[in-house]
Amino acid sequence: MRRRALITLLALTLVACGQPTSKSGATATASPRHTPTATPKPTPVPTPTPLPPPPALPAAGGISVVAGFSAFVYARGAGATTAMAFGPDGRLYVATEGGAIEVVASPGAAPQTLVSGLPIALGLAWRGNELIVSVRGSLRSYQLSNGGLSGGHVVVAGLPTGRHQNDAVLPMPNGDVLLGLGSTCDVCNEPDSRNATVLRFHSDWSFAGFAVRGARNPYGLALRASTGDAYVMINGQDNLGAQPADHLLRVVDGEDAGWPRCWPAYPDGSLHGNCGGVAPPVAVFTPHSSADGIVIYGGGEFGGDYADNAFVTEWGANAGGPIGRRVMRVVLSGSGAGEHGQVSDFATGFSHPLAITVAPDGGLLVGDYGTGQIVEIFRTS
Repeated sequence: MRRRALITLLALTLVACGQPTSKSGATATASPRHTPTATPKPTPVPTPTPLPPPPALPAAGGISVVAGFSAFVYARGAGATTAMAFGPDGRLYVATEGGAIEVVASPGAAPQTLVSGLPIALGLAWRGNELIVSVRGSLRSYQLSNGGLSGGHVVVAGLPTGRHQNDAVLPMPNGDVLLGLGSTCDVCNEPDSRNATVLRFHSDWSFAGFAVRGARNPYGLALRASTGDAYVMINGQDNLGAQPADHLLRVVDGEDAGWPRCWPAYPDGSLHGNCGGVAPPVAVFTPHSSADGIVIYGGGEFGGDYADNAFVTEWGANAGGPIGRRVMRVVLSGSGAGEHGQVSDFATGFSHPLAITVAPDGGLLVGDYGTGQIVEIFRTS
């Protein structure tokens, strides 16, 4: 009985402690209250941004791309495509080695010839309604007029040519124009200081100086719109066997790319030869792969991971074989002398990819010099 009474008394005491009451007319000290922890809710999974539907174009047979992307045939029947650019009218303009300027009015349309009979054309770019065309030995200017091109007068003449010629042309945000001009030889001391350089012109075509020297064949030029910087693709010399690398360089006025006294090795980009004052490469590419065309991706269709990536075409070796013949992705990081590009395969299966640009819909366009086919690469998953 005594044990039962103690249990009863203890229970009453616990109940009293668990049910505190305030007394009217007296100031009570607030009792701490335990707030139960809410049951955590799962973090909602963000809804992925829907991808646009693939273009209504046939698949590009034989072209392999990285996972999540697909290749389509944008146009067939172009000439030996060397450069491409979209005009202010939304149409794609194409330069060919045979000296023609063609236009593709819309995806899937057949190329139409607007101008023919030019010397070898390796570059073209739009500046407003003006189409600048780089043909062997000169630059020519055309005006967009009623769906055609008028003019064609020479704005820069007398460019020295030989083994290589004047290549890509690139209008800059400040109105200047950059032009790549290759060497006349494989390895030599050039008698004309303009060879193996990137030249700069003012908007009125007066000469503004040398942007880059020592660039054996500066084929491709591209603008990085987010920074206003230009980049150039440079082909290395042929007589060093398994070296040197082709390489990518950011254009800085007065820069020395090293040729013919210095060259970058593959795959580490280390400089060899007499290399005092030579700018190190941002990225290097397989020797003799003819890494030529370049565009820096600014569209959003590929996703944030691809913003400000460079895409580079490797035409392939003059001697033939499997070297090159692909499109490379270059992820740029760092700045100044510490800038670096991580290179990886993006698309393969081409004959000789050369011209490259970004379409208004965000797709990546690659012109195959070897087949006359223009391929559009789209993100599809």
